[in-house]
Amino acid sequence: MRNIAIIDDAFDSNASSAYQLSIQYHERFCTISILDTSDMKYLAFKNFWFADAVPPAKQTDQIRNLLHAESYLARNYKAVTFMYLTPVSVLVPAPLFRKETPEAYFHYSARLNPEDKVCYRKIHAIDAYAVFPIPLDFYNQVRLMVPDVQFFHQMCPQIEEAIAESSEFAGQNRVIANINPGFADLMVMQDDKLILYNSYVIKNSEDLVFFILYLYEQFSLSQEETPVILSGFPELYSGATELLYKYLGKVLFREFPDKFTYSATFGELAKHQFSQILNLARCE
Repeated sequence: MRNIAIIDDAFDSNASSAYQLSIQYHERFCTISILDTSDMKYLAFKNFWFADAVPPAKQTDQIRNLLHAESYLARNYKAVTFMYLTPVSVLVPAPLFRKETPEAYFHYSARLNPEDKVCYRKIHAIDAYAVFPIPLDFYNQVRLMVPDVQFFHQMCPQIEEAIAESSEFAGQNRVIANINPGFADLMVMQDDKLILYNSYVIKNSEDLVFFILYLYEQFSLSQEETPVILSGFPELYSGATELLYKYLGKVLFREFPDKFTYSATFGELAKHQFSQILNLARCE
């Protein structure tokens, strides 16, 4: 995968108070986007891949160096959002959520590290909370270097987008797969209702195809009529897309969210790869 850096001529670093800065971090890559909130237009974008997966013990040093290197990130923005991409999360209905002990929701679902900071964010579209861990040192480093940052889990923009696009799939079921190195976030939607959200550890192309097809079997979905919508990086799993075309009648790729407009320079991006971070600006 190649590194990308694009910027519109209209971008003005001195106008950052009108911009929203969004950052997503994965052990294999980091992405930065900047939205001009005055006309809801994306003006700048950067994505870079790391030579190797960064182990948790080294991620704090890396994000410190990265934020120092990108000096414009230290400016005062209208809003700053940050996603630490992880397959570990819990989705809790709002009436059942207790802010005092968010770590309790992982008692039966995942083993947290003692040094994890458990964060939470309400997803208003479904009246539920995303609860997710971030390594505490990493969390503190980002807060120190990026003023007024708000943390999100990747399920937040994924679910908000799925609800927003429901009118395009009225009366239809659909499967949504956002694919990252090492794991995939899968959803099943029925009209505007979220039926399932789960993250699956993915080691190879066969894993990815198996988990997607398993959802069709589990929920008795038509393999001919029910579309699967792909985003993220399915290209990392050689042959997976071809297998999905073989077994499923409707394989779609995510487009840029139509809530925003985009600099002409964004035309060089593969739209499905970065819809997640571009949708982060719709989250509260």
